[in-house]
Amino acid sequence: MQFSSPLFFLLLPLPLLFRLKMMQRGNAVAVPPQLETTLNQAINQQVMPINLHHILLWVGWIGLLAALAQPWRPGDTEVQPVSGRALALAVDVSGSMERRDFTLDGEVNDRLSVVKNVARDFIDNRRGDRLSLVLYGRDAFIASPLTFDLSALGDILVGAGIGMAGRSTAIGDAIGLSIQTLQHDPATSKAIVLLSDGTNNAGSVEPESAAELALSMGIRIHTIALGSQAVERRAYQTEQSADLDEQTLRTIAETANGKFFRASTTDDLIQVYTTIDTLERAEVDAPPVIVRQRLDFWPMCLCLAMLLILAIRQHRSV
Repeated sequence: MQFSSPLFFLLLPLPLLFRLKMMQRGNAVAVPPQLETTLNQAINQQVMPINLHHILLWVGWIGLLAALAQPWRPGDTEVQPVSGRALALAVDVSGSMERRDFTLDGEVNDRLSVVKNVARDFIDNRRGDRLSLVLYGRDAFIASPLTFDLSALGDILVGAGIGMAGRSTAIGDAIGLSIQTLQHDPATSKAIVLLSDGTNNAGSVEPESAAELALSMGIRIHTIALGSQAVERRAYQTEQSADLDEQTLRTIAETANGKFFRASTTDDLIQVYTTIDTLERAEVDAPPVIVRQRLDFWPMCLCLAMLLILAIRQHRSV
């Protein structure tokens, strides 16, 4: 058995030190009158016999210190799944993501709803990966740093709303923040998966410059150009992806040793994420982890039991 915080045992003689302090008549100690009377009676006794009351107090005190010291013992050795990958997902939540040119479960849906559905499955299948999430529109922000808690990260993505970061598109800023989440991670494989359905028209960082920075840090960038190629029929005909800057997204991917993908349908998007998964595999052996079996429950129960017995004895003596 071992203790995580053994220094708490240094407090073991504290009750004795307090009693000695009270025995020093020259030092005035402000205590309640009833307590002072009780202590004086104890001090004036020539002999302090060890009785059951004292034993219960000391056992309870030792149990409390033992619980605070957090005892544990090593359990079985487990190997945690790990892939050696660190991925940053940068997802566009600008105003154009509200366009309804994709289908989901046979029904027409807006772009962001489809991305949430497909990307959530991608996230849930990344066992052993560390993922971060950057959401961007006019502004970009880190919705989640790198984490193994993929369920929580997926919930954050599902909760994202169109226009929550502004209705413009700051691709360069999104890449910059994605780099920030990855740069200090020791992963053997680092990549950014950036999805956009527009053109860079906001932010302070040029996408090409951000891609060059990623390259210098050994971070790949895969870009996904999202948008249907069908024609929207209203008072006049407009191509759904007229404002999609494929060339910039292609340049970003080529600069940062990544791949460029075009997703015009939901099936295309599913295939894109599947392909990215195969591109970013880098399996490594995980170090064994020794599972700790915590034992602080038992000394805490001992302490509570002593207090309960003392309370019962006190009640009976009244």
